[in-house]
Amino acid sequence: MHNSLSSALIKLHRLIMTDKKDAGSVYFFAIAGGLISLTLPLGIQTIISYVMAAKLSTSIVILIAIVIVGVFLNGFLQVRQLQVIERIRQKIFTRYSLEFSYKIPQISPQQMDDYYLPEVVNRFFDIPALAKSMEKIMLDIPASIIQILFGLIILSFYHPIFIAFGAFVLVALVAIIRITSPKGFETNLTSSNYKYETAGWMEELARGIKTFKYSKGASLHMKKTDELIGKYLESRTAHFKILTIQYWSLIIFKILIVASMLIAGTWLLLNQQINVGQFIAADIIIILIINSVEKLISTMDNVYDSLTSIEKLSKITDSTIEETGNLPFTFNNGCNIKFNGVGFIYPNGSKALQEISFTAAENKMVCFKGNSGSGRSTILRLLTGAYTGFTGNILLNDIPIKNYSLKDLRMNTGTLLADQDIFRGSILENLTMGNDKISMAEVTYLADKTGLGNFIASEEKGYDTILDPTGKRISKHIKQKIKLIRALAGKPPLLLLEDPFIDLSANEKEDLIKYLKNESNATIILISNDEIVNLHNVEVYKISEGNITQKV
Repeated sequence: MHNSLSSALIKLHRLIMTDKKDAGSVYFFAIAGGLISLTLPLGIQTIISYVMAAKLSTSIVILIAIVIVGVFLNGFLQVRQLQVIERIRQKIFTRYSLEFSYKIPQISPQQMDDYYLPEVVNRFFDIPALAKSMEKIMLDIPASIIQILFGLIILSFYHPIFIAFGAFVLVALVAIIRITSPKGFETNLTSSNYKYETAGWMEELARGIKTFKYSKGASLHMKKTDELIGKYLESRTAHFKILTIQYWSLIIFKILIVASMLIAGTWLLLNQQINVGQFIAADIIIILIINSVEKLISTMDNVYDSLTSIEKLSKITDSTIEETGNLPFTFNNGCNIKFNGVGFIYPNGSKALQEISFTAAENKMVCFKGNSGSGRSTILRLLTGAYTGFTGNILLNDIPIKNYSLKDLRMNTGTLLADQDIFRGSILENLTMGNDKISMAEVTYLADKTGLGNFIASEEKGYDTILDPTGKRISKHIKQKIKLIRALAGKPPLLLLEDPFIDLSANEKEDLIKYLKNESNATIILISNDEIVNLHNVEVYKISEGNITQKV
């Protein structure tokens, strides 16, 4: 089979085996149900034998009762299967949802640069689809296979000719699935890719709505949508052709089975090699086999969807997470930072830093000035532990940064970066990020220091005001203050601040730098060209094209 199909099947098997106990229960109920369902033709065969002999006895009544009980038990087992599968579906949704939430913040930055993460996260909607399709995979497929196998075994006891018939059924069924499945999975995966690309483009339209609204009559939004839809329809049509081949194979398969059964059964009956009861029972078993084969083939589309969902979800679940050390990073009064000949090149080949060296002592503030693209922001990103592929050494209290636990490092680092943003949630949630150790008194104090307090007081719900993720009704300077307080809250021993004075008034800038120098008790790495830095005895470096050109 195709490698990607094999990989998806392995992942599907791994997913099912995650809940071994529940999966075992489903298969047990399927086997029991398959056996019980076959009591119907056997019971009918025996009843007909009694009727043909013109014997009306207690045995007939008992047989009828047994058949009725068998029908009830089969239905009962199906209900039990549905209950177990519902539990599995809920587990799948819960497990994948938690794994997405856990993995997304920890995805390696190098991997994030390779694709548009919001579009990839749309794969979340494959979780309900996968959970729903598990009913078909774990209920219909095992039940169909068991009925086919047991039915063929029982037929083989009626006459040796049915053994050859059974072999033909199995070979034909395996051939249909094996020949068409790799292409069916491939076309389904391709159409799914274009489906998500289309959804991703719609998200871009929504995110940049004002850009497209005021675009001087440009039609890029419709052209690109039309292009993506065309590719989706093309791949979906190719997939439907595979399904059509499978359905036509099923029709031909059914015709051959019915024809061969009627011809062989009639011939055996006329030659008195089977009796009427066996002939009728064999016909019922053939009908059950045909229905099972039909169910198995028609379920293939659900199988393709499930395998495709697993592959799409694995884009997140199998993603590379950041490498981390094990040492705790816990300091109360800042930390000593040393860059020794540090060079860094981004994954796209852009050289950001060229063997720079500097030292930031405990509780000191170091500021880097320079133009955009000079390498200033890269220094902050390296100190967050986001990128590890640098040359030289970065030491925090004389210990390499790679040795520290990233969780501990970030828990004790206040970070303000230009590409951070607010999210949909209350003002308080945006400020504290759910950290219970940050007191309301501290939040209120920082809001007063940065001037955010006036905005909060003007809102009817105060700190419970829900912020729009796109910043609707929230000005840039309010967003900047929220992100700034988020970095300062909790008094972390290390502060990494990118342009913290942007959109602040002169008084707010003065209050902020005094707070940083006198109250934060942190080592501070600052990126700013603001002149206020020069007025407060801050150690300043100029950086250009990845090199520190001078110490001001």
